[in-house]
Amino acid sequence: MKFPNKPASYWRQNTPETHYPQLITDESVDVAIVGAGITGLTLGYLLKQAGLKIAIIEAKKIGHGTTGSTTAHLSEVPDAGYQTLISYFGQQKTQLVAQSRRRAIEQISTIIAQENINCQFQRVPSYLYTETRQDIDYLQEEIQRANLLGINASFSPQIPLPFATHGGILFPNQGQFNPLQYLQKLAELIEGNGSHIFERTRVLDISDSTPCKVYTDHASLKATNVVLATHTPIHDLFHLPDLLAMTAKIIAYRSYVLGIRLVEKRFGPTAPVPTGLFWDTDKPYHYTRTYHDETGPLLIIGGEDHKTGQDIDTEACFQRLEEYARSRYDVDSIPYQWSAQFYEPIDGLPYIGKPSTHSHLYLATGYSGNGLTFGTVAAMLLADLIQGKNNPWSEIYDPNRMPLSDTGRLLTESLDYATHLITDRFKSDAKNFSEVGINEGKILDINGEKIAAYRDETGTLHALGAICAHAGCVVHWNKAEKSWDCPCHGSRYSPTGQVLNGPPLAGLQPKKAN
Repeated sequence: MKFPNKPASYWRQNTPETHYPQLITDESVDVAIVGAGITGLTLGYLLKQAGLKIAIIEAKKIGHGTTGSTTAHLSEVPDAGYQTLISYFGQQKTQLVAQSRRRAIEQISTIIAQENINCQFQRVPSYLYTETRQDIDYLQEEIQRANLLGINASFSPQIPLPFATHGGILFPNQGQFNPLQYLQKLAELIEGNGSHIFERTRVLDISDSTPCKVYTDHASLKATNVVLATHTPIHDLFHLPDLLAMTAKIIAYRSYVLGIRLVEKRFGPTAPVPTGLFWDTDKPYHYTRTYHDETGPLLIIGGEDHKTGQDIDTEACFQRLEEYARSRYDVDSIPYQWSAQFYEPIDGLPYIGKPSTHSHLYLATGYSGNGLTFGTVAAMLLADLIQGKNNPWSEIYDPNRMPLSDTGRLLTESLDYATHLITDRFKSDAKNFSEVGINEGKILDINGEKIAAYRDETGTLHALGAICAHAGCVVHWNKAEKSWDCPCHGSRYSPTGQVLNGPPLAGLQPKKAN
């Protein structure tokens, strides 16, 4: 497989970019929302419908974050599974989780119908299936728990896939769509009549005053309430209490995706392209859906999840995913490949709401691999909280809750951070710059200083300080995506040091390549 220098999702490669202005003059609105992904734009739409003036501030372009790299599964089934959530939170609270995810799918469907959004929304079944007999008991138990919560779930001995399985759970009436077409229409509906979309505008600071003041790289914005819909809290805002602690409760992961064209004979009546959402019981699991464009069906397969920044050959993740696909489908070509970042919460559920010490600041983070559904849940919940309405989901998603249900995992993750912080400072990939090849990145120890060195395709060497601007860990080279990734909290930087993902605003510092 050939690896592109900058792999982008199918959605981004086939959807024209938006062109909203930068914030260059001071403005005042009712609510400022930082981040133009599924949470920010859905929330902006709901609040504007309620009569509020909104400003959405996006550091890049609409859809250039995780929402634009999703595979766009809309499912009422959370990654953690209902058995796990019931053991952590009890039946009554888990029932609220199920209710919120179903309501999110219906909210998306309603908005699409009301606003006549062309985004290929479809109602499809979803299947949690297994290729091994030993997982059948787990599936049967999951069905019992789902039915107990009022969820329509049943065992299906036959899964509509072109390879052998041992059956799985059928969840009818789920959904899928084109996420960028949906987001861009929401943005159009928000813009105007006192509400604004600002792209290429980076938030530098927020004052927790009355009103709040949002400082950006060119101008400032006054707002009664501010929402951080940034996927993870921004590092430079950690002077605000509670935000620093939030990073200890979420773990950054990368997930890999292939967009596949199948051999045409598979499109016949005996072996149709799979219709539905599919994910298996492997750890990490594989997930599959299809999309149709003018070229024909596109099979979208994802998996190979791992913690961001780990010492893993990321090219091998794509290769293993390709091997998985070729062993189960008649693959003609793989024109698309990309990856995405998500944040796994310690106890399986997102953190949505108002941190305890803030009067007018709200956040939403920790969606696991279910960003579009949980992101819509977050928008619905935050819209109610900002308007002073009671919402039965507020307690279960409270960002101030302590993850007592999985304190062992919290301790493990804290130890993992401490281990990387200390031991990575004693590791290096090379001794001098001459060992860095074309399109390679290596960590060097130069006179006691950790240097991240990258040589581009022209042979130019780029030397950077290798210490992440967030929490002081040493970054690792991501071979497949040509990026510097931090193993501690998921910060990611371009080969030349610019921030791509994660908490920090500041990039890696340039160094002399002597």
